[in-house]
Amino acid sequence: MRINRAAPDLFEIILRHLKEAVVFADDRGRIQIFNPVAVKFFKVKEKQALGKRFERVIPYKIIRKQFDSVYEHREGHHDIELAIHVPAVSEEEARLLRCGFYPVFDRNEIFIGCLATFADITEKGLLSREISQSKDLSTIGMLARWMAHEIRNPLSSLNINIELLRDELREEIHLAQKEEIESLLNFISYETLRLENNLKEFLDFNRLPPLKFEWVQLNEVLDSIVRLLRPDAQMKNARMEVHFQKKLSLVKVDVSQINLGISNLLINSVQAVSERGEIHLFTRASKKNVFIIIQDNGEGISKEHLPKIFDFMFSTKPMGSGLGLSIAKKIISDHHGDITVRSEMNKGTTFRIRLPLSPKMN
Repeated sequence: MRINRAAPDLFEIILRHLKEAVVFADDRGRIQIFNPVAVKFFKVKEKQALGKRFERVIPYKIIRKQFDSVYEHREGHHDIELAIHVPAVSEEEARLLRCGFYPVFDRNEIFIGCLATFADITEKGLLSREISQSKDLSTIGMLARWMAHEIRNPLSSLNINIELLRDELREEIHLAQKEEIESLLNFISYETLRLENNLKEFLDFNRLPPLKFEWVQLNEVLDSIVRLLRPDAQMKNARMEVHFQKKLSLVKVDVSQINLGISNLLINSVQAVSERGEIHLFTRASKKNVFIIIQDNGEGISKEHLPKIFDFMFSTKPMGSGLGLSIAKKIISDHHGDITVRSEMNKGTTFRIRLPLSPKMN
């Protein structure tokens, strides 16, 4: 099929109907093509972009680096996923782009520029991650039944036998190694208790009851959680402060599950801060959503671990079960909300929770 060259606007029409952003910069790095989707992605008008170097138009360093690589090596890169943060109503919003960067040569193999394409795959990326997580969750029922049978019963037997040994030990007045044996029994008792707690947390994850929504004043719910956990922070000489928005709209939530989810996040912050650390809890609202923000100045989370912290049974703590943040994520998701995290090593972590003011009922 031959293209009708009598249609001078054919290529322009094609570019304007593409769902992907298309940017072409010539051999000097000056933009010659900047289609409407590119305008939408990069918040720059076409007239302001054309003729300017890509560094002055593309606001994201991570994308400019890919352009630089093409100009330097004359090699393309495609199917790259890059995350950008675009301005939104309340604050920045993360978007995931699938990108391709291609060197363009004329018939004489002379380099004439770089062609870049961008497709917004944020929703597909989130869906893929949710599917991956749901596969993990689908195994929990089977694992929970196995753990309940294989671990809980032996733990009960261990505790009973530990108490019997303690009773016998009390009667041995002249035993030379009595203190050493008592110390060992205490250690065993502590370890069995730790295993029981981890098992309980694991089973709780699988057995969260159906949601029972009720209209509540969220500030009051959060205040009760803080009053319960503030002594834990004080034991580390750390402060836990609240900054609640006044006249916050009522929200419809399952109070017990929200208690559990927020408690897990606050406990995570308490464990992360050192002496004289600070933990701040904020509430904010928009017309459709209410936001809970938990901010600490603790040890932070490494870039390597940050994408994994909500994954099932992922933990960097020697004594951690890896379930606390997974439970929080599940509870927020069950409320049709979402949770995001930002962190920097040795500077702290911020969790941001969004809950809809009118959640959909299952």
